[in-house]
Amino acid sequence: MATPDTHSLSPTGSNTGIGSDLDGIKEKVSGMASQAKNTAADWGRTAASTVDRNLQSAAGALENTASALRDRAPGSGKVNEFATATAGKIENTARYLREHDTGDMVAGVESIVRRNPGASLCAALAVGFLIGTALRRDRDY
Repeated sequence: MATPDTHSLSPTGSNTGIGSDLDGIKEKVSGMASQAKNTAADWGRTAASTVDRNLQSAAGALENTASALRDRAPGSGKVNEFATATAGKIENTARYLREHDTGDMVAGVESIVRRNPGASLCAALAVGFLIGTALRRDRDY
């Protein structure tokens, strides 16, 4: 009858090389996950920076629109009141875009979603439906 080689077996009777192999695999997977997380964070920062630059351009375009709206509105009357009120809201939007970066806006949306999860879910479903409908229509043509 053959006796087991005590040098290759652990006290539990299993091969000790398997445990060290698993530790090596765990380290590699952990390293790859960390690298993927860092890469995703870099991409996120790059995307946020690009969005921030585009927000500044959008703010400038909104300010120009508000100015043009005021310049072209008639001198008095309901149309003037409506144009002036609209221009003011457009300027407020431009100011918000200039004063807040992408991180601030994301934090604001997260706060709204936490306070109103049901309404947020309904809004997300509605937006998804509208996008799906628009994409389906584009495909039909």
